Amino acid sequence: METQQVKKVNYVYLLCYILIPLAAAAAGLLIGYTFFPDGGHGAAICMFVIPLLAVLWWIFAGRNIYRLGKKRMVKQLDEMGIDRRQIFYSDGCVVSMDMERGKIGLLFFWNPFQVQVVPAERVAKAWTDDGAKGAGFMRGTSRVSFLFEIDGITIRVNTFISNQRWKLNDEKVLEGISKADLWVQVLDQAREA
Repeated sequence: METQQVKKVNYVYLLCYILIPLAAAAAGLLIGYTFFPDGGHGAAICMFVIPLLAVLWWIFAGRNIYRLGKKRMVKQLDEMGIDRRQIFYSDGCVVSMDMERGKIGLLFFWNPFQVQVVPAERVAKAWTDDGAKGAGFMRGTSRVSFLFEIDGITIRVNTFISNQRWKLNDEKVLEGISKADLWVQVLDQAREA
């Protein structure tokens, strides 16, 4: 489970996630046009149902695979004897911190099958990004996160995300900033220990 280099993306998984449903949809359309030129139930299944299943795969499968990966991560960390009391679930990354052993457990959305455990001393730096943009009364944010760098790879973990801009003094944004600051402190303490 302990890796040499942190891998945020499993490219084989990513390509299979995109290309296999695309190939199935294309094959369904080809079969529908070739073998059912007059229409009927076979044409409907091949030309509508198979592409619909591909779209449903792209919409729902990634989240469900990631959710199962999070459950598997908890079990694997327990088996390794890593204290996972400090764990943060984000939309694209799970970070678990074992302060006593100085270990960081990582799981990424595009690499959901590999729980990566690295020593905290490999964290080069950690910081908070409030995502503030705009000037004057338009100043606001749609994302707050804490970032840390391991072996030259920057990992962003969102503590607040929205599809609209929020004022920096809003309660939800301040909570996201507080969470991000807390995790930066935790990473810095683990790095120094």
